[in-house]
Amino acid sequence: MFEDEEIKYAEREIDGKIYVKVARSDEIYDGKGYKFAFEEDDDMQIAVFRVKGKLYCLHNICPHRHGERIYEAIIYDNLTIACPLHFWTYSLETGENINQKQGIKGLRKFDVFEENGEVWAEKPQYAPPKWRAEK
Repeated sequence: MFEDEEIKYAEREIDGKIYVKVARSDEIYDGKGYKFAFEEDDDMQIAVFRVKGKLYCLHNICPHRHGERIYEAIIYDNLTIACPLHFWTYSLETGENINQKQGIKGLRKFDVFEENGEVWAEKPQYAPPKWRAEK
């Protein structure tokens, strides 16, 4: 990962969205997920995956039991992932919950791209989750 955190989390705006530099391209291996958390709030986390050379980015917190482990998901050939905690399944492409018998909540999807050997991901907007009471 970037040695200097300020370089790593450099921001830029494209078409009204804020993108953050999260890693060098050579640090995101195929068939594996990576967690990136932002200081603003514990719930501002994303999981970046590279599958068959393509990048995907989803919210890292499972809506089932609020586990912060989507980045450790089991990745299937059909671009589906399963949360490692309770095996809820989601589409890598859309974040939708694949098995409606498990529930209807999906994962938020974020834009992600590579440019000049760096991975840039859309930064989540802070919004306190409904399950967490504001104090």
